[in-house]
Amino acid sequence: MLEDFRLRVFTAVAEYGSFTESAHKLGISQPAVSQNIAELERLAGEALLVRSRGNIALTDKGKLLLEYARKILYWYDRANAVVIDGTEKAPEPSIISLAPGKDIALTVLDGELTVKIL
Repeated sequence: MLEDFRLRVFTAVAEYGSFTESAHKLGISQPAVSQNIAELERLAGEALLVRSRGNIALTDKGKLLLEYARKILYWYDRANAVVIDGTEKAPEPSIISLAPGKDIALTVLDGELTVKIL
Protein backbone atom coordinates (compact mmCIF):
# COMPACT_ATOMS: atom_id res chain seq x y z
CA MET A 1 0.00 0.00 0.00
CA LEU A 2 1.25 3.45 -0.90
CA GLU A 3 1.14 5.97 1.95
CA ASP A 4 2.90 7.70 4.77
CA PHE A 5 1.37 5.99 7.80
CA ARG A 6 2.33 8.90 10.05
CA LEU A 7 -0.19 11.07 8.20
CA ARG A 8 -2.88 8.42 8.69
CA VAL A 9 -2.10 8.37 12.44
CA PHE A 10 -2.14 12.17 12.64
CA THR A 11 -5.51 12.47 10.89
CA ALA A 12 -6.96 9.78 13.17
CA VAL A 13 -5.81 11.64 16.29
CA ALA A 14 -7.22 14.91 14.91
CA GLU A 15 -10.55 13.26 14.08
CA TYR A 16 -11.01 11.13 17.22
CA GLY A 17 -9.34 13.52 19.66
CA SER A 18 -7.72 10.59 21.42
CA PHE A 19 -4.48 8.66 21.09
CA THR A 20 -6.14 5.57 22.60
CA GLU A 21 -9.17 5.58 20.29
CA SER A 22 -6.96 6.31 17.28
CA ALA A 23 -4.75 3.34 18.18
CA HIS A 24 -7.81 1.11 18.47
CA LYS A 25 -9.27 2.27 15.13
CA LEU A 26 -5.91 1.86 13.35
CA GLY A 27 -5.15 -1.50 14.96
CA ILE A 28 -1.88 -0.35 16.52
CA SER A 29 -0.68 0.32 20.07
CA GLN A 30 -1.10 3.65 21.83
CA PRO A 31 2.71 4.02 22.15
CA ALA A 32 2.94 3.61 18.36
CA VAL A 33 0.50 6.49 17.94
CA SER A 34 2.60 8.60 20.32
CA GLN A 35 5.80 7.74 18.44
CA ASN A 36 4.29 8.66 15.05
CA ILE A 37 2.99 11.98 16.37
CA ALA A 38 6.34 12.72 18.05
CA GLU A 39 8.15 12.07 14.75
CA LEU A 40 5.82 14.40 12.85
CA GLU A 41 6.31 17.09 15.49
CA ARG A 42 10.07 16.61 15.29
CA LEU A 43 9.91 17.05 11.51
CA ALA A 44 7.64 20.09 11.84
CA GLY A 45 9.95 21.63 14.44
CA GLU A 46 7.09 22.38 16.80
CA ALA A 47 3.99 20.94 18.44
CA LEU A 48 1.11 19.97 16.16
CA LEU A 49 -1.23 19.12 19.02
CA VAL A 50 -2.05 20.74 22.34
CA ARG A 51 -2.64 18.01 24.88
CA SER A 52 -4.66 18.70 27.98
CA ARG A 53 -6.54 16.44 30.34
CA GLY A 54 -9.05 14.56 28.20
CA ASN A 55 -8.70 16.92 25.26
CA ILE A 56 -6.52 17.23 22.17
CA ALA A 57 -6.57 20.34 20.01
CA LEU A 58 -4.64 21.22 16.88
CA THR A 59 -2.12 24.03 16.85
CA ASP A 60 -2.12 26.39 13.86
CA LYS A 61 0.58 24.28 12.23
CA GLY A 62 -1.40 21.14 13.11
CA LYS A 63 -4.47 22.58 11.34
CA LEU A 64 -2.35 23.31 8.29
CA LEU A 65 -0.88 19.81 8.28
CA LEU A 66 -4.33 18.26 8.67
CA GLU A 67 -5.55 20.11 5.59
CA TYR A 68 -2.65 18.76 3.52
CA ALA A 69 -2.70 15.30 5.12
CA ARG A 70 -6.34 14.75 4.16
CA LYS A 71 -5.60 15.66 0.55
CA ILE A 72 -2.44 13.54 0.44
CA LEU A 73 -4.20 10.52 1.93
CA TYR A 74 -7.09 10.97 -0.49
CA TRP A 75 -4.64 10.77 -3.40
CA TYR A 76 -2.81 7.81 -1.85
CA ASP A 77 -6.18 6.03 -1.61
CA ARG A 78 -6.94 6.86 -5.25
CA ALA A 79 -3.49 5.71 -6.40
CA ASN A 80 -3.91 2.45 -4.48
CA ALA A 81 -7.33 1.89 -6.05
CA VAL A 82 -6.03 2.50 -9.58
CA VAL A 83 -2.47 1.15 -9.47
CA ILE A 84 -2.31 -1.42 -6.69
CA ASP A 85 -5.84 -2.80 -6.34
CA GLY A 86 -7.04 -2.21 -9.90
CA THR A 87 -10.51 -1.44 -8.56
CA GLU A 88 -10.78 1.91 -10.31
CA LYS A 89 -9.85 3.17 -13.74
CA ALA A 90 -7.73 6.27 -14.12
CA PRO A 91 -9.64 9.12 -15.76
CA GLU A 92 -8.95 9.87 -19.42
CA PRO A 93 -7.97 13.48 -20.16
CA SER A 94 -9.81 15.63 -22.69
CA ILE A 95 -7.41 17.21 -25.17
CA ILE A 96 -8.20 20.73 -26.36
CA SER A 97 -6.26 22.47 -29.15
CA LEU A 98 -5.81 26.17 -28.52
CA ALA A 99 -3.68 26.77 -31.60
CA PRO A 100 -1.43 24.67 -33.84
CA GLY A 101 1.03 22.93 -31.52
CA LYS A 102 -0.67 24.41 -28.42
CA ASP A 103 -2.76 21.71 -26.78
CA ILE A 104 -3.90 21.29 -23.22
CA ALA A 105 -5.18 18.21 -21.44
CA LEU A 106 -8.05 18.60 -18.99
CA THR A 107 -8.85 15.90 -16.47
CA VAL A 108 -11.64 16.07 -13.91
CA LEU A 109 -11.26 13.69 -11.01
CA ASP A 110 -13.69 13.87 -8.11
CA GLY A 111 -14.48 17.51 -8.79
CA GLU A 112 -10.87 18.63 -9.19
CA LEU A 113 -9.79 20.00 -12.55
CA THR A 114 -6.23 19.29 -13.65
CA VAL A 115 -4.78 21.24 -16.56
CA LYS A 116 -1.62 20.11 -18.32
CA ILE A 117 0.01 21.98 -21.19
CA LEU A 118 1.13 19.50 -23.84
